[in-house]
Amino acid sequence: MRGRLAKNDAPVSGNQIQYVREHLANERTYLAYLRTSLALVSLGISVNRFALYLLERNRISTASTSGQTLVGAEQLGIGMAVIGLVLLVWGTVHYTIVYRQIGRQDFHPSLIAIWVLSAIVFVGSLGGFAWLFTR
Repeated sequence: MRGRLAKNDAPVSGNQIQYVREHLANERTYLAYLRTSLALVSLGISVNRFALYLLERNRISTASTSGQTLVGAEQLGIGMAVIGLVLLVWGTVHYTIVYRQIGRQDFHPSLIAIWVLSAIVFVGSLGGFAWLFTR
């Protein structure tokens, strides 16, 4: 007997195993989106709070020369948190679309989604480098 046994000892076909594998792969992809989103939100909040802390510290000290740089870091933190939230929504929508396509057995990867996501990351990285090297 080639198939595995389920809880009710009925054989499981190769097609059913492949179907489960596709759904599990989709879930792993969603969890990667979720993990990345959580990391961006957490890092963004940390950068924002640390910038605010340093701004307050500079107000107390006599020489405050880096106030503008810290305001930029505060805005960077807010931007990272917002991008993390957008990525969470993107991942959830993508998971739902792929889940339905797997159920209908007509899954086709979206090249547009790959290009849009890559373009966003590329432009964001260029903006980050410009911000980093112009200071």
